[in-house]
Amino acid sequence: MFTYPDVSPKIIDEIRSCSVAVVVGHVGPDGDCIHSQIAMQKLLQRLGVEVHLANAGPFSRKEIKKYEPLFAPHVDKQLYDRNPLVVMVDCSTLDRIGYLGDEIKGLTLLTIDHHASGSKFGDLTYIVPKSFSTSLCVMQLYKALDVEMTYEIADHIFFGLATDTGFLKFIGPYRGETFQLMGELVELGVSPNDIYSRMEGGNTFASQRFLGRLLQRAEPLLEGRIMCVIEEPSDLEEFSSKDRPSDTLYAHLLSVDDVEAVLYFKISGEDLWEIGFRASHASSLDVGAISASLGGGGHRKAAGATVKGTLAELKSKLIEILRSLLD
Repeated sequence: MFTYPDVSPKIIDEIRSCSVAVVVGHVGPDGDCIHSQIAMQKLLQRLGVEVHLANAGPFSRKEIKKYEPLFAPHVDKQLYDRNPLVVMVDCSTLDRIGYLGDEIKGLTLLTIDHHASGSKFGDLTYIVPKSFSTSLCVMQLYKALDVEMTYEIADHIFFGLATDTGFLKFIGPYRGETFQLMGELVELGVSPNDIYSRMEGGNTFASQRFLGRLLQRAEPLLEGRIMCVIEEPSDLEEFSSKDRPSDTLYAHLLSVDDVEAVLYFKISGEDLWEIGFRASHASSLDVGAISASLGGGGHRKAAGATVKGTLAELKSKLIEILRSLLD
């Protein structure tokens, strides 16, 4: 059975000795990012540390929108001059935190992550690629620092795990340690059915119309092994970016027979595209590696990259990459 590696004494000493910290996460945060940031904040606060949360946003996902007021969009000079410890969570590369990367230069950086892509960076790292979520990595710090978890903290950690595993759909065999950790969280009062309702509920009618529009536009490629969906400028004139039904779209298209991966081109600016990648668990494709080749990051089965270029160029490039991998 897989076991989490020990947290290094250097990390423990750094955390115990700091008095001020800022916890940062990646742009376009998801549930694992935001709940890992908050769980890390609570851990540090229980150790007597003054903690600030920062994220460049946007907070477009419905399940995290309510937390946006907790996060500052910048690390200002006044905070920087106090030499805070920077804890960066759920990021495989430094550029994933956007402009905040420039605002933390020169500060001590502790990276906590579970992504396999990218390379180790920062002064201290606790990176566990086999972990199903960064929130479970944060849970290991609670254990290493002997800090008791409350129901509130357990709820944040479980929510991070639930969102990054499609509510456990992505967990394969021989990973009983994850269910043991989940059991500890449930014993602290976490309700899995309540978390599922929070994840899957709250959809707007506009998001469902947007989903229908995108499904009608889905294009099968490479003999139906790849599905490609492209946003059009008119989509964001009619719908808000917060209505994007990304997770549901991926799930629908990956359920089609013989489909191994989905590409979702989202408009981010003029000739600037956020490309989402999802692969079926039956496929050998590593979309995290494909994303990394474009300057992005993620997991073997779920990844993303923001890329400059024309749609035609990017689509053609990705089709060739995928064709070579599927041959």
